[in-house]
Parts: sequence; structure tokens; C-alpha cells
Amino acid sequence: MSKQYWVGEFFVDLSRNQISQHYQSQTLPPKALLVLTHLAENRGKVISYDELLDAVWPNSVVTPNTLQRSIAQLRKALGEDSRAQGIIKTHSKQGYSLECDVSWSDQGRPDAVLNTDHDLRDSLGENVGSHNEELAEEEDSQIDDGVNTPDEYNSSQSESRLSRGIKNSTKNYWILAAVITLVLLFVLPQEPRDNTQLHFNDLRYLTATDDKEYGGSYSPDGQFILFRRYYNPACINNIWAKNATTFEEVVLTKERGTYGSHSLSADGSNLVFIKQEDCTKPVTQKTCYKLMSLDFKQALLHPQTPRELLHCQNSAIKKPVWLDGQHIAMMQKEEHNWRLIRFSVDTQSSTTLYEIEDGNIISFDYSVEREMLAVTSRKNDGAQYIEILTADGEVKSSHKIRLPADVRRYLSVNPNFFPHTDKLIFGDGSSLYTMTYDGDVHREDFQLIDSAGGPTVSPDGRRILLINGRYDSDVARLSFSDSQQPHKNKAELSVFERSISHEDNANFQPGGSLVAFVSRRTGNEQVWLTGEGRTQVISQFPKGSFIRNLRWDPSGTSLLVLANQELHQMFLHSDPVPFNFPYPIDYLFHWDSGNQLVIANIRVNGITEFVEIDLSSLEYKVINGKRVNWAAKSPQGPLIFIDHFGRFWQKGAVEDKLIEPLTGQGSSKRFLVENSRIYGINKQDQLWSYDLDSGEFDILADVPTEIDYMEDINDGEILVSVVVSAKKEVVEVSVTH
Repeated sequence: MSKQYWVGEFFVDLSRNQISQHYQSQTLPPKALLVLTHLAENRGKVISYDELLDAVWPNSVVTPNTLQRSIAQLRKALGEDSRAQGIIKTHSKQGYSLECDVSWSDQGRPDAVLNTDHDLRDSLGENVGSHNEELAEEEDSQIDDGVNTPDEYNSSQSESRLSRGIKNSTKNYWILAAVITLVLLFVLPQEPRDNTQLHFNDLRYLTATDDKEYGGSYSPDGQFILFRRYYNPACINNIWAKNATTFEEVVLTKERGTYGSHSLSADGSNLVFIKQEDCTKPVTQKTCYKLMSLDFKQALLHPQTPRELLHCQNSAIKKPVWLDGQHIAMMQKEEHNWRLIRFSVDTQSSTTLYEIEDGNIISFDYSVEREMLAVTSRKNDGAQYIEILTADGEVKSSHKIRLPADVRRYLSVNPNFFPHTDKLIFGDGSSLYTMTYDGDVHREDFQLIDSAGGPTVSPDGRRILLINGRYDSDVARLSFSDSQQPHKNKAELSVFERSISHEDNANFQPGGSLVAFVSRRTGNEQVWLTGEGRTQVISQFPKGSFIRNLRWDPSGTSLLVLANQELHQMFLHSDPVPFNFPYPIDYLFHWDSGNQLVIANIRVNGITEFVEIDLSSLEYKVINGKRVNWAAKSPQGPLIFIDHFGRFWQKGAVEDKLIEPLTGQGSSKRFLVENSRIYGINKQDQLWSYDLDSGEFDILADVPTEIDYMEDINDGEILVSVVVSAKKEVVEVSVTH
């Protein structure tokens, strides 16, 4: 089968998983393109649902919704809406047909085949050298984080995109290489190092549902793959196991819950994991954490109700890992600092394994093979460190982590031991890296699919699990009308920027007609402008960049962009100006460009602080000691923020004032402030407003549940991001050494 062909005016490149037209390229899931290819091979014929399912998902049980989703993705990429019958035609109760001319690349075509990556980036004014996208690194505020079929990439159908080895080299090449190597061995001084080279081979999809799967890991014997499958609402999940040989799946937990990371004991008998739930009587935190356990072997036969080992009401715990049959290592946070503790199942007591006085632990891993811990942290010098500890917490080595020059400055390293090597492995969403125990980091010759992260290596060191992510959101206007019956008033969405990738962070240009937004439509996150009859990219951030949010200045001539946890002032007609602020910035809430002041969440020695930054001096001052989840401010209005309990506060001259009428009205969709009025969406998907001057609270309208975030407001018109699809799935890559 040819890897490139034309469907009408659309160029399909299976080697890149792309569909292109007129220098515009879109990346699609491989399964969707296999559906299109099967239809193309049978152009004009009605292909039944069963035939398509058998051809694309062989030896797998998938729902018809999976096929319908692929058809919807194809129609969107081909410029059709979900009801269109132009190129892909629906035949009721029969199947689909491709009603369009098809020409294969080996048949030739008058117009030249488009080099989509190169030509698209040239047309947008980007650097030709930029490549693919990345998955935003997982944070404490998110689900602690990472079943398509194992035959996702059938070797008889398509060559894996991930293999980058150089093959079939000539005999003379190897002779010359051997001579050069011998000369270098005798001439150059040698340093001891691990010369193990990794070669990444075939990839296969392990999960294939319309739900989302995170947290893939192997059982100690490598026989099972464990993961968490999430449903709606987003945080509810079950823990599942999949037989690595037969691919049979079983659910392990009898009841659904908010379960976090999990770990199997070395003998494969006991599974431990974190369960989160709202505290009955919250004192220092809204969420309570429980360490749970179940009998893994029994759960393989029948789902089990887990038993509680530990209940934390005033501290957070995460990432439990078995050290031995009676002890579990995990991270615990009481105020702002994480520490590493060892919990005894027998005595129900804990001891501190490792903590940092002026800094914070980022993550850790434990090697049963070597009986050692690898801990990453950020200390008071601002640098990131890797410490190797014994199972008792004795520090054997401590080194600064040295990232490659082209890796973003504040990338957090989440280490995982690579069995049978002296290496650790981690990812940034677009690439995989290995790291020595003394902190030297090397980028592996491996290109991740879509956005992938969370690498976990099998006990034999021959397979790696990744969480592959595809997220599609659009930018829309939210409109509503005044009504005497607000609960019956339904707000409407009008999407104005869309692609098969994500668009978000839309902001109105003050005094102008433009809207700035962030998109990954070119394979890399960039800032775009739309309006005045055109849409164009205006930034050139490097590969793997992550843009958190942006804000306009009141004149509408420049933007302040938070990219890779650093601030950049971006002018419309000149180069951006970076601010060399010495700490990573998590969120940009407000920008007073006239006084060069910024309100933001920053991390000082790994601890989050709610601060005001003076961009002229690059100094900051702490606004208060509260843990702030979101904040907003209008140019002349007060500063409003919401804390980790979900309570709204107004910043005061002497003390902060609790806005009691808004208790219970907060949600993850954020809120906006215009003049003296606050707008928000509550957990019942109701748009509300609150007037700070009069104290008047109104429910304005019911809003669609697919709204992700409220982004900006101008004269009552609201911009939002809307989730089209969100997919996480477990994939596996084979490795040779």
C-alpha cells in the first residue's frame, strides 16, 4: 500500500499522519487515516461498518462510536461538518463510501507532492527547523498523572514512525568506522561512562475506548499492564489490568472513585494506590487523601473493594511505591513542602526518608533491582538536582541536573529507573531523555507520536509504556440574552477558530478588532491573531514549547506571553522581548503594562507563591500567604482571587475580604472580572454574575457542559475555550540495547 495518495484536492501522507490542502496541514490519529485509506482503496463502494471495524481494529472489541468518531475526525479535516455527505457519504444501516477521485503517489500526479512541514512553516514565517508538539507536564493541581489495540500499527500496513535507526549500511562504512574507533581509543583520553544505546522499534496501542487512560505501569513479572480508566466526570476512574500476552482486560476496583497513582508489591500480591475525596470537615485542605490496598490476584478474578491503610485529612500524599513487603515510600505535603516518607503497613507509622529545608522534592522512583531511590528536587539556588538514596534514605550521591541547551529552562524531571542500565528515563511530551546518576541528560533519537509522556520501563528493559494524548479544543464566543426566567435561558456558543488540534487562551485586543489565541495547529504551540479577514501566526517559540496564557496591554499593541514558565513581551511588528525573571512562573493573572506590574503564581525553591512582579526591577513581593488557584482584575477594579477551598476573596488594603455570596459558585472553568462585576460558571453549568458594588447576584443562563475555560470578556461578550475531544491512551514501544 502506498504511503501517500490524493483524495480530491487533499494530500494524504500516512508516514506523517497528515492531510494537507493548499499549504495547510492537519495531523490525524493513525486509526482515522486507516479508515480513510480503506475507503480510498474501495472508492465508490459501500463499505459496511463491520468490514471497516475488522480492517482497522482487527482482533479487537470496539464500539461503533469509535468508528463514528474517526469518520467525524476525517470529515472535519476534509472541510465538512458532521452532517456533510460530500466526500465521505453515509449509507443508512449499511456503511460508508468515499465519493471522490483517488490517485496514489506511485501513479503520479501533475501537481508536485507537498512537503507539508517545510512549506507550511515557510508560509507562516516560522523556523523550518521546528518540529512536533509536547504534552504539558503534569502538575500537582492536575489528576496525578498518564484501550486501542496492540495491533494499532500492523507491520504489513505501515512502517512505524518511531523507528529512527540507520539500516543497511555498507560493509566499507563499518570497516572505516572500526578503524576510526581503534584510533580514538588509543589517542583520546577516556572517561568511564555507560555506552548503552537505545533503539526504539515498533509501537502498539494498548487501550481502545472512548474513555481516557492514564498511569500505565507493569507488574513486577511483566505479565500485566496496569492503568486507570477515567469516565465522566473527568476525575472518576477505575483501576484496570491488561494481560500483556492475551490482551484480556479486567477491572480491579469494584467501585469507581477518584484514584491516583498505584504500585504493586514485588511478589505481585498487593496493590496500593491513593484515593481522593472531599473532606467531611475540612480544616487545612478541601481534599482528603487515603492510602488504599487490595489483593491483586483476587482482583484478577473478581473486582475488589479496597481496604484503607491510611487516612490523611491535613496533608496530601501521592505516588506510593512498595519498597519491600511491609514498607511503602511516598511523597507527603503538609504546608508547602513535599517530603519523602516510608510508611510501615505493620505498625501504621511513618518515618522521613528525605526532605529539603530550602527547596522542594519534585518526584522520585525506586529500583527493586538495585534497592535504591532516585529523587529529583529544586533547591534554593534555583537548580534542579538528582539524588541517589539507599532504601533507608542514606544519600549516596547528589548532582545538579544538566539539561541539553535546547530544552526548556524549567522542565521538571520525573525520573524512572531503566532496568539493567545505569540510567534513568523521562520525557517532556515531545522527546524522551535518559539521564545518568550524576545528572547528565541525553536526548534519545526517538520522535514521540502526538503528545506523549510518562515513560515507564518494563522489568526486562525491553518495553516502554507511554501515555499518548490527543486534545482538541476550539475558541468560541459565548452569547446570552436577558430573560425574566434565567434558569430557562440557554447560552449559545459560536466557534470562530478551530482545527483538529487545540485552540485556547483567546483574548480581545483592547480598542481593536483582533483576537489573540494559542494554537498547536502547526504541531507546535504558537501565538496567533485572527480578525480583519485573516488569521496568522506571530510567534516562533521553539519545539516543545508550552504556552500557559497571555494578556494584552491596554493600547493593544503588544502581548505579554507566558511560555515555558517565562514571560515574553511580544509586539505586533517587532521581535519579542524576554524578561529574565529568576523564578518559574506558573500562571499570569494580570498585567499592568503602564506600571510594568504583573500578578502571578510563581515557584520559589519549588514552593508556589501568589505575588506581584515588578518587571522593571525583576523583583517580586508576596501578596498574601494563601494558596491561590485563580485570580483576575480589571484595570480599575479590585483584585479577586479564589483559594484552594474554592472560596472567593477580594484583596483589601489591610486584610482580604471573603465574598460570602459566592461560596459554592466556583469551578475549574475559572472566572472573569469586568469593572466591578464578576462572571463565573458554577459546577451546575450555570453562568452567573455578581456586582461588587451592589452585592447583586444573578444566574444569567445555562451553558454547554463542553466549555473548558472562561478566557476573556469585553462589554459583556465572553470568550471561552470549548472541548471537542480529549483522549488519553496507553501505548507501548519496544526497545533494543
